Amino acid sequence: MGNRNPLAQSIYFLAGLLSCVMLKYILFSAVLFAAACSTDPLEVQTIETGERAPDDGLQPLEMNSAPEGWVMADGVLTATGPARLELLPNHEAVTLAFSFRLDEEGEARLLLGGTHALTLPTLDLDTTVSKRAEVSATPGVWQNLELAYLPARGQDPPLLVATYLNGNLIYYQQPLPATGGGAGGPLTLELLQGEMSLTNMRSLGQAGRSSAVDSAGEVELSLPLIRYAYYDIAGNPEDVTDYASLTPTKQGYISRFDLDGLREKGSGYALRFTSELDIPKAGTYKFRITSPASTRLYIDDELVVDLGGRVEGIEGGGSVELGEGNHRVRLDHYQFTGWNHLKVKYALEGQEFASFNDMPEDRAVATPRSGEPLAIEADERPYLLRSFLNFPPARVYDYTDKRTHVINVGEARGPHYSYDLRNGSLLQAWRGPYLDVSEMWVGRGEPQVARALAPVVAFDGRPQWNTDTDAWPEHAEDFHHLRYELDGAGRPTFFFATPGGGEVSDEIVPTDRGLRRTLINHSTDEILVTSVVAAAAIRETGKGSFELVDPGLQVSIDQLASGGLRLLRGEGTQRLVAELPPGEQLTYSLNW
Repeated sequence: MGNRNPLAQSIYFLAGLLSCVMLKYILFSAVLFAAACSTDPLEVQTIETGERAPDDGLQPLEMNSAPEGWVMADGVLTATGPARLELLPNHEAVTLAFSFRLDEEGEARLLLGGTHALTLPTLDLDTTVSKRAEVSATPGVWQNLELAYLPARGQDPPLLVATYLNGNLIYYQQPLPATGGGAGGPLTLELLQGEMSLTNMRSLGQAGRSSAVDSAGEVELSLPLIRYAYYDIAGNPEDVTDYASLTPTKQGYISRFDLDGLREKGSGYALRFTSELDIPKAGTYKFRITSPASTRLYIDDELVVDLGGRVEGIEGGGSVELGEGNHRVRLDHYQFTGWNHLKVKYALEGQEFASFNDMPEDRAVATPRSGEPLAIEADERPYLLRSFLNFPPARVYDYTDKRTHVINVGEARGPHYSYDLRNGSLLQAWRGPYLDVSEMWVGRGEPQVARALAPVVAFDGRPQWNTDTDAWPEHAEDFHHLRYELDGAGRPTFFFATPGGGEVSDEIVPTDRGLRRTLINHSTDEILVTSVVAAAAIRETGKGSFELVDPGLQVSIDQLASGGLRLLRGEGTQRLVAELPPGEQLTYSLNW
């Protein structure tokens, strides 16, 4: 040892040092591995994100303390009947939204104007009217109610402008019996029996969505509700201006200047639209109209755009100074040509022109179902149908998106589902009759979409797969659909390519309570993240069990051997995701 040269001694020392370092690294890795193996994959790790839910324009109903007979915990009001809750001390026109949950004995009444009763959970009215869709609310599962109400005005009776349960249209333009009382009254909820919970209560003092300023400071103008009067015009006059002397054939309310939704013939009719416009930011507003017919736009009785008479050209414009607050809007339209075309745009100085309650050509708009459905019925063998689909299911005349790579899978009485082959997302599910394809197979014009023939549970439609949990993507750029394979029962399993060249699969099977889904990472070296579900609120009710608010679902993790669950928590939106190591699978159930 003493005769060893200095170079050999240095090498010997470095080798010993390296051995110590390697031993420490091996021991440290072993500790990490043991910790990973002992970690429960069903333990949920919460990650705060910067994601925000879209603003619906409604204001929260603030309750600093629980009213008498009610208990508040974690933003949820709960009571056992009989109990009473005054949501608003007085209201006239109102838009109201909240989530509610009733047990098996639960029954409540929402009193509009202090008079008209809407029963929960059945949504029966205190008058003999038919619903536009079947109402089915499972006890113990959160339901989402939204409605717009207009009190009696002059000779017009009270109007339930629209009512939605879980995003499904139940009533539309439904007159209510006139009571002869005042226009307003308290907005009251009466719990008659059973247990009821409430959360996410919001309202707006008008029947419909109003103008707003978005997060970028851009003004978004919107007429919350438009009154229309429709006139038959005989004799092909040069112009129509004396509307006061005309008797309307029909009149009512609508949310857009939709000629096709109102007209009863190709030409020889006139429409007068009137509404109130809220201006959130004062300034110079430009308006532009495109129409081959006679059209005039008035604001506060001032003529802003004049395309009246049989003028040359189809486009006209004008500008007006508008202060903050309400302004009267009137649009007179006389259709003397066979081309039914009306586009109305606005722009605040410095902004681009945008749609002003018209039917834009560059965006899909949800319209009420009209005409007789062309039904496709499903039997015991799954029926697979490719289609376009307007998603998400929007309020009438709200914007939506047309999904172009959708496959619908239906069997027996369901649950059926719609699936996006572009991004692997489960879009919607429903029980009952299968599909209406009248807009696909009759006429072959727009919109060429399939519609579910029963109320749906709608999911968020974002991409199914991701490679990390920092931010969930809007578009699936790195995962591509490969194929689907049918099992012996005819049910499909969908396969997608991963960024690293591997594959993932997705199998969805109906059950008596909902759907069971199995997602498998078939790759050999990629750790992937898959979305379980997204909602306004996700609450853990037990190990691997969750309840959701908007949409109302109960979720149970049936199999996840390794990896882990993450709750991505944003503002007004939450997403439960699962990490899937190579070869791992996730099986979970969606029940409603």
